[in-house]
Amino acid sequence: MAFIRRAFQRGIAKRRLVSEKEIDRVKGALTLLEVGKQDSIERLIDGLDDPSWNVRNACAMAIARVYEKKPNKQIVQMLHEELPEAALAMKLAVIESLGKIGHNDTMPILLDILKKSKADLQYAVIMALSSWANLSLLSSLIEVGKSKDYLTRRAALMTSYSIIADAIPKTTIKELMKFFHWIVQIYVETGYLGPLLIRFLEVTKEEIDKKLFPVALNEYEFNYLNELLDDVDFDPKKYEILHELAYPLLF
Repeated sequence: MAFIRRAFQRGIAKRRLVSEKEIDRVKGALTLLEVGKQDSIERLIDGLDDPSWNVRNACAMAIARVYEKKPNKQIVQMLHEELPEAALAMKLAVIESLGKIGHNDTMPILLDILKKSKADLQYAVIMALSSWANLSLLSSLIEVGKSKDYLTRRAALMTSYSIIADAIPKTTIKELMKFFHWIVQIYVETGYLGPLLIRFLEVTKEEIDKKLFPVALNEYEFNYLNELLDDVDFDPKKYEILHELAYPLLF
């Protein structure tokens, strides 16, 4: 009986997705979020082009949930095929759904969009990339983090934080060393990763590859780190390492 009831609910939900009333279309998408199956995907993808953001967002979540319940690469491929010709609003919804799914085939597509697009799409891609706890993404995020657009830069910082935080238990300070300056910027602008920065100051001088740091920290960034160290530790050796990392060309 439960199977019959869910099939009945799916049928009603699909009809609601083509209703003239926005609230009905939202309800249809949210119903498929709970009971949707593979046969709901085409209708949900159509919903990603809905004039209402609420409907597009609900459809994006529903597609990801259907995939989560029963992973099927065909769903990912269908979303990939929609991206090139989709209007901006639909592109944003497709990217949101792909980010929630987090299939590895999607990553190079998103990185290509990130490289070639303007701030509106870049922001959506950056948020989607937070699904992949992959340090290899940081170089692209650091590059886009140079953007003058505040929201784009902020998204790059926050997604980088998410990736680094997930990676910390599985990596070493040596592997993270090349991202030291970017981690400093994350800390200065968000307040996150302070404990990780203290761990950087526990390395020896011999462990610092100065070729990784072509430029020094600016005075503002250095002062932030100095204050962080003042608050937690007065070990002279850590201050020496701080100077080595902050001004590698001088020491």
